[in-house]
Amino acid sequence: MMKSWLIDTNVLIYSFDQENQFHLPSFNFLSFSISDENSKVYLAQQNLLEFLSVVTNPKRVENPLSIEDAFQKLIIYQTSFPIICPLPETLSTFSQLLQRYPTFRERIFDLYLVATALDNGIQQICTWNKKDFLKISAITVKTPEEILKEIAS
Repeated sequence: MMKSWLIDTNVLIYSFDQENQFHLPSFNFLSFSISDENSKVYLAQQNLLEFLSVVTNPKRVENPLSIEDAFQKLIIYQTSFPIICPLPETLSTFSQLLQRYPTFRERIFDLYLVATALDNGIQQICTWNKKDFLKISAITVKTPEEILKEIAS
């Protein structure tokens, strides 16, 4: 049985960007997660907002989407995966993490994402930016490729 994973925003972005080197493994991971009844893969509300912000910004992506096209993709993600939200205690969890990992001041949103995941009982994050999370011992971090290889073996 598959562990519960929170999908980081970059996996969503690469899953539709066919020019990106991470497109195929991101797309395959998401497709597998949707079709496998044992998969427990989640998105955070924060990821969906970040997705909209990034894919519509010409300073962040080579071929930005219109807000309408980006929102259509967001709806697909929203209907394909359960969405988790910060809980009333997430700000407290975030504060505790920030005290434990003060070097994350530059990565405030990543740390808040971790707090949201932990408060929702999720201790694994699927991302291509492993370095953003590796110092946090409370979670496991793997790429889509690593997770698919683990499932296949």
